[in-house]
Amino acid sequence: MAPETSTSAERTGGRRSRRRGVPVPYDFRRPTKLSRQHARVLEITYETFCRQWATLLSSTLRTSVQVELDGVQQYSYDEYAATLATPSIMTVFDPEPLVGAGVLHLDTPLMLTFVERMLGGTGAHEQPLRVLTDIEAVLCRGMVERTLGELAASLTSIVDLKPHLSSIEQNPQFAQAAAATDVMIVASFHLQVERIEGTATLALPLDPLSAALSAAELRVASPEELRIRRLMRDRLDDHLEHIPVEVSVRLNATQLRPDQILALVPGDVLRLPHAAEAPLEVVASDTVVASAVAGSRGSRLACLIVPTPEESSR
Repeated sequence: MAPETSTSAERTGGRRSRRRGVPVPYDFRRPTKLSRQHARVLEITYETFCRQWATLLSSTLRTSVQVELDGVQQYSYDEYAATLATPSIMTVFDPEPLVGAGVLHLDTPLMLTFVERMLGGTGAHEQPLRVLTDIEAVLCRGMVERTLGELAASLTSIVDLKPHLSSIEQNPQFAQAAAATDVMIVASFHLQVERIEGTATLALPLDPLSAALSAAELRVASPEELRIRRLMRDRLDDHLEHIPVEVSVRLNATQLRPDQILALVPGDVLRLPHAAEAPLEVVASDTVVASAVAGSRGSRLACLIVPTPEESSR
């Protein structure tokens, strides 16, 4: 028995070190919209949910159950759905009063272990990867509804959640809980029932969740904290106004074939598709921010900002 206990501890320790010690790649094309402070609040909240969920499962299955938070990450719904195995238990619920839909996903073998223990079995054997029967689906629905109740109790400091279970899908590709590009905050959990291990994920829509976190933060903040926040925001705005930004002025671009480019020699003249009366584009970071006409100021080239063609046509 001692070697088995040691191995379990090593697995748990290794999982925690991977979550907290190893850097996670950052995709600058998809910046994180959840602030670090809000992410930390969610982690603390989900840690509470883990304890309450473990208590619920332990009393229901009549054995010790461990639930640990592996992390909180941001995904588009399409990316999240692509990570889910088929078949698996994907429950869609209405996270009232938050707008949108939430998803609680569990591994099918893990849920079958739960069902076996609820029906009086030991749940000690490896479960097959298959769809649930009608009876198993009813037991699964009851378990998920009680889990959503524990989730609502854990989120009381953030939002008065009243989740309603909408549907249970065993093929994640058929569950259209959100648009493909909708951003979700996904919490990953690791569950262990004696020697059986599995995973679960909880996905909530980012925008309404962030709004609820901000509102909860304002409710608990003292007047002095609010004053300091306003002061910090004003200072940040003042500094941003004086940060130098590189801008350029450009004409409309033209297109050339590779052979034309290779044939260019000093002195060649290129015809640009830019009318003489058309304004130039003022560009910052490849984004057009204004229109201008060319000119000079003393011995230096300069430009005069003018109304954009759209503004002129109004």
